[in-house]
Amino acid sequence: MRTNAHALLGARAVASMMAAASLLLASSPASARGRAEQGEVQEGGAERVEKKEDRAEQRDASTKGEPQPKREIVWMKAEAGFESLHLRTFKADIDTVSLGILPANAVGPTVGVGVGVRFVFVTLGVRGRFSSFGGDAPGQREGFQLWTLNAELGLRAPVGRFEPYVTLAGGYATFGGLSTAFDGLRRGLDVNGVNTRLAIGVDYYLTQNISVGASLGGELLFITRHGTSVRDLATPREVDTLNQAKARVLEANGSNVGAAWSGTAGLGVHF
Repeated sequence: MRTNAHALLGARAVASMMAAASLLLASSPASARGRAEQGEVQEGGAERVEKKEDRAEQRDASTKGEPQPKREIVWMKAEAGFESLHLRTFKADIDTVSLGILPANAVGPTVGVGVGVRFVFVTLGVRGRFSSFGGDAPGQREGFQLWTLNAELGLRAPVGRFEPYVTLAGGYATFGGLSTAFDGLRRGLDVNGVNTRLAIGVDYYLTQNISVGASLGGELLFITRHGTSVRDLATPREVDTLNQAKARVLEANGSNVGAAWSGTAGLGVHF
């Protein structure tokens, strides 16, 4: 009996060992496959990370050295081109106590310089311009000049090296040589007033600090005699004597209302 019991126990132990070995052999391929799949996943993740890093490096390499207009703080620009002026000048006739209008259309060269600061997409600055016109219009004896000094607000939209923009400006305007340019105006006539200008343009950045560009702009002019404002001239007044009427007419003598448009090309410096 003991022999049979020992034999039975030995057979059971052998069977258990064989079953465990079978399970181990069966699970080994699955485990190997799992480990292989896990390794492939890790390798795939590493490859994706490496590709992202490569793309980032390529972007950095492609943008390295590219101008960054939004980083600039100070700008300066010189420009030159042409301006077309359409002017209406009031001419006083003291004898008849009346006003006539001298029309003038003139085209001439214009130059300007501006300087200002920049805040990302917004620019602020001042710009001065000088335009010279010939004396070939009817009623003109010689040429005259237009001077303007404006405060300027600009909005810019960088697109790579190109930068479209729009500017709105306004300020002081005056004519030079106007009293000798037209028949009927008194010598020594001093006129000045205000102007407003709207312009669009585009700049191309050659480097971070140098740009070239072009612009087109339209302008309105309101010019009066020295000591007489545009508002005073436009306000009706009652007069009691002929001398008062003559003085009122003289206030308008040499005053101007006009419009102009211009096209310029320029060189900019940025810091």
